[in-house]
Amino acid sequence: MTEKAPVELREQRARLIASTGLTETVLRERAEAFQLYPEHHDIWVTVEGIDMHLAELAEGEQSAELTEAQAQARGWEEKYFELVEKYTLLAVQAAALREWLPTLHLAVESLPAKCPYHDDTTPHGTWREACCDTGIPARRRALAEKALSTLTTEEKK
Repeated sequence: MTEKAPVELREQRARLIASTGLTETVLRERAEAFQLYPEHHDIWVTVEGIDMHLAELAEGEQSAELTEAQAQARGWEEKYFELVEKYTLLAVQAAALREWLPTLHLAVESLPAKCPYHDDTTPHGTWREACCDTGIPARRRALAEKALSTLTTEEKK
């Protein structure tokens, strides 16, 4: 691999751009819009490679403060993406909850509020879910209302 000085790389870059007959701005815009002829695309890819190489060369000439600041910025960026990954799922879950809460409330309201035979629907012993078989929907409604009120108060926080 041959090493060129940054000045030579900039000259080569300028010659490549001039060989297209386009300005750098027009070349960049067309590349971003995928509207380049194949030979112009090859030149653009080469120009981007030269730019990256020049950036790497310039990075080696940076001051210690700038290098430290870039390392700190990379650390912050990693922390940012870590937090985004962590909280995106929570935001999606919260949005789903907000979307389905009205439907859940309607479903709970469709259950009877009390047993048609008894006012008290509390379970009797460990083997019975409610006061009787007809009291089970009322008991489940009470439990669902409790869960929904908990979810609604957590959603408001």
